[in-house]
Amino acid sequence: MIFKRKKIISQKMISERLNSKYFYRNFFLFIMGMMISSIAINIFYYPNDIVTTGTTGVSILVNNYVNIDISLLVLVFSSIFLVLGFAVFGNEYGAKSLLGTIFYPVFLKATSLLTNVVSFSETSLFLIILIGSVLAGIGFGLVRRTGYNMGGFNILYDICYKYFKVSIGRVCFICNIIIIFASFLVFGIDKSVYAGMAIWISSAVADRVVLGISRNKAFYIITRKPNDVIEYIVNNLNHTVTIVNAKGGYSNKKRKILLCVIPTIEYSKVKEVIKEIDNSVFFLITDTYSISK
Repeated sequence: MIFKRKKIISQKMISERLNSKYFYRNFFLFIMGMMISSIAINIFYYPNDIVTTGTTGVSILVNNYVNIDISLLVLVFSSIFLVLGFAVFGNEYGAKSLLGTIFYPVFLKATSLLTNVVSFSETSLFLIILIGSVLAGIGFGLVRRTGYNMGGFNILYDICYKYFKVSIGRVCFICNIIIIFASFLVFGIDKSVYAGMAIWISSAVADRVVLGISRNKAFYIITRKPNDVIEYIVNNLNHTVTIVNAKGGYSNKKRKILLCVIPTIEYSKVKEVIKEIDNSVFFLITDTYSISK
């Protein structure tokens, strides 16, 4: 029990130290993310009746029927979800969504002033959606990377997961489908198609911002000719190989797994050469986003 208590205290201290170390950087990225997202909404999405995900997308739809500023609508919808977050998950969870709930509508209102000086009325709608989606993805990605969130539908996703055991990804997908369908009913099929494209692009960009660009591939190789494969990787490519002892789950045969990290630019060449060395080779290749020494 003493050892376990010390371990918990040690982990808590490490967590607090990391939070303190990156607090200012994360907060800056959080602010920048909300600002970029707000610019994407006000300059590219809202003037062209293109909906996005979450409370912002719902607010754009509702704004078509009631003459209420979307920043105020976002604040109202997000506040409702925030109250639910406090009620369902407690104060600690609610506090994490409080900043986004307050600041994001403020940024939406502030960046709406840019529409007085910036206009893309003569630009093709496809290009507008492309630029706006990339900006929105960068903004959402920066926010996700900091560990903060902008509240709203994020709370709904967590509630659905807790009570209905539906994955966050699936709930997000269902909500996006509903929003796109609502866009079709309100703005027509053309705008709903663009909305779907915008949501897909922004999600893909956000993932790249959070994970980074994969510059390397990790190869997990099971081969009958491990020495030949190792010789090629070490002598020809000047990369190291780690040998992992393993055992087949079905056959119980002992095998060796070769693990190596190869630059993405060499991926195709390495894969083909390994197949030439052993045509019955089995390997698993994954993206590698970070390597620590």
